[in-house]
Amino acid sequence: MYNRSSLPLTGVGIALAIVLFMPTFVGAQSSGAVRNADAKAAKKSPPTAASTKPWTLPRTPDGQPDLQGYWTSLSFTPMERPAKYGGREFLTDEEQAQIYKEGIQHSYEFTFDDLAETPVYDSTVYALSAWQHGVAPNRRSSLVVDPPDGKIPPVTAEAAKARAAARKAGPNQDYANPNAPVKADVAEDLNLGERCLFFGNPPILPGGYDSDFHIVQSPGYVLIEYDRDSETRIIPLDGSPHLSSNIRQWHGDSRGHWKGNTLVVETTNFRPGATFQNANAKTLKITEYFTRTDQNTIEYKFTIDDPATWTRSWSAIVPLGAMKGPMFEYACTEGNEDIVNILAGARATEKAAAEKAKGTPGVPISQK
Repeated sequence: MYNRSSLPLTGVGIALAIVLFMPTFVGAQSSGAVRNADAKAAKKSPPTAASTKPWTLPRTPDGQPDLQGYWTSLSFTPMERPAKYGGREFLTDEEQAQIYKEGIQHSYEFTFDDLAETPVYDSTVYALSAWQHGVAPNRRSSLVVDPPDGKIPPVTAEAAKARAAARKAGPNQDYANPNAPVKADVAEDLNLGERCLFFGNPPILPGGYDSDFHIVQSPGYVLIEYDRDSETRIIPLDGSPHLSSNIRQWHGDSRGHWKGNTLVVETTNFRPGATFQNANAKTLKITEYFTRTDQNTIEYKFTIDDPATWTRSWSAIVPLGAMKGPMFEYACTEGNEDIVNILAGARATEKAAAEKAKGTPGVPISQK
């Protein structure tokens, strides 16, 4: 079993940053090769009675809509709407085709935007890229659907001040600048992802790789297992109240219920320092909506409510595409060898700087 956690420091940071700041990947099919083969077969053969039969929403033994299976949130659709589309929520056929073509090309070539001398983690080698999973075109011009302009609302003055302070004081903030100060005295100085403790969610968003998850249902519960770090969320459907406000969890405290054929999940009680886009853990509420629309697609919508962080609530829609399972073990632990390398590198850098200050020639790190 390969260890997908062995990312260089810069690779981890950019992989996590992709989710928040870059155009990302929307999957709506189980396998590109399988889907393409099916499409070619459909062109050659006339439709049969079986193929024209309308799709029926499957249900679990207790009568609930069946969301079970393996799904991916891979996407070529940017989180926010590019200015060139103005107020248009949907793309033309030509625009959709062009974005899809460019996305496939970028996915094939992409190996994380590391410095030239930094060993990179090539997603294509481990079959983690979007083109290797299969990605269908998405008609929307952005994942954000509310506000209508497709933009995430401005942050509050309080949140802007907190973010500025975090960027200034937090370690390992600027992954693209080799001269940026890095504090690595102890493992706790590194961020949660680098320590393999927490990689986010909710909400479910496309990432640079490993955007897959597994849904399992049973009477009274829904379980979501994420590919990245094999993290799980257990969502009760029994109407029980949220935990006490002084109990904070990595994924927050989720409570779900069915509204027609849509699973509605409300999550609060987030842990400080482990919130979506550094939202305020005390005021953040995320509401998710899972609606299965066909055999291969779940329409996933989420709404962010946090008056301490954003000037208004906002929502996004991410099509979730069916994929073949099972998922491989992520094999990421806090004992990740990167931790040892990062701390050792920081000590070697400090030693070299001290020797230089004394006026004595430094010893190359490679020889220490």
